[in-house]
Amino acid sequence: MQRKTLWTFLRYGPAALLEIIHAQIHEYTLPKRALAACGIGSYIHRRASLRSPENIFLGDAVFIGPENRLWASPHATLTIEDKVLCGPNVVIVTSNHGTSLRDTPMVDQAWEERDVRICNDVWLGANVVVLPGVTIGEHSIIAAGAVVTKDVAAYSVMAGVPARLVSTR
Repeated sequence: MQRKTLWTFLRYGPAALLEIIHAQIHEYTLPKRALAACGIGSYIHRRASLRSPENIFLGDAVFIGPENRLWASPHATLTIEDKVLCGPNVVIVTSNHGTSLRDTPMVDQAWEERDVRICNDVWLGANVVVLPGVTIGEHSIIAAGAVVTKDVAAYSVMAGVPARLVSTR
């Protein structure tokens, strides 16, 4: 067993190690240097992943937690205003696959890109997903595991899949 493990590592290990290094640089390190704007006192966890960072705007005192995915797209912006908290595994996307062409495979359809805006003093709990075209109003809370598909009014507390209003603040 020991010999087989060593052989497997010698055969696949270098390629796997290079893939890990490439992913670290490509997904985690370089995009953080290319953010369009990042306010004073903002923190991006080292394991957060960014796409199209030139279209991501962060305000002051924003906290981006571990394993967050902030995925802007080439023709849509992701704006996160001041004092926003993002728990672990939050996913925010500004694009999605098109679905209107029934005779065309999903992978071949044009992307639908729309801006996303997270206003001041919003808390996104763990595992929240925010879909394209959404604006989350200021002072709102999005409960853990919620999927936000529509705009959220200010001072709202939202939960569920899809996210629904459960109370106000």
